[in-house]
Amino acid sequence: MARFSKVCMKKSGFCLAGLLLAACANPPEERAAPAAPVGCAPPSEFGGYIFWLEPPAVLPGASIDLTPWFTRRPGMVEPVPPACLEDVAISGPATLGPGGRTILIDADAAPGAAIQLQGRVGESSLSGRMLVYLEEALPLVGTWAQPEAACAASGAEPVRELIFHPDGTFSLTWTPFEIYKDYWGGYAFEDGRLQLSPEDGNHIPADAAFTGTAELVGGALRLPPGLFGSPRQGTACAEPFSR
Repeated sequence: MARFSKVCMKKSGFCLAGLLLAACANPPEERAAPAAPVGCAPPSEFGGYIFWLEPPAVLPGASIDLTPWFTRRPGMVEPVPPACLEDVAISGPATLGPGGRTILIDADAAPGAAIQLQGRVGESSLSGRMLVYLEEALPLVGTWAQPEAACAASGAEPVRELIFHPDGTFSLTWTPFEIYKDYWGGYAFEDGRLQLSPEDGNHIPADAAFTGTAELVGGALRLPPGLFGSPRQGTACAEPFSR
């Protein structure tokens, strides 16, 4: 080592040139850029990306894993690998969890608060919205349906989709197809009494009372068939709803 240093001191120009040549001859290894996730290309040139069809209602302290979907037309969706979702940004009482694709709702999030989401799949952007609610204050919030087999056994047509939102709106559908709904509007539930106030629809039953007793027993919702009326074909089912 001492001899090498001495030679270098005498011939510093040659040593410097040698070091430069060595650096050029052995460049540092470059790491390859991470490959793009497989299956992130749009499955069609027509359509776009969404987070969900119906804005979800969330409880304080909840954790929501984000999954993007591709829709070619309203109501028809195809799953997209979660790894394709990038650059997620949120506003409202929530934080982004590890990995950047999980939403952690604040434990003290106020009922009625809105959480806005934005993200990107490839060059396409997508956005969504969630509403915070308290179950004890709004026990009907969620998607309910009557049992197919039990209703069929009695020769009745089940309601396959009854959705109550935390903003006081609802929709009811006997046979969901794409974005079709039978009717929708506002609702009020107080002291065991449910009031539906249809605002519009494709089929608003003429025989519906739109008001009546609603019982929540063991996770089941019991509504008298006369409250929501009869379908276009067949008779209304009296079986309880479940989520």
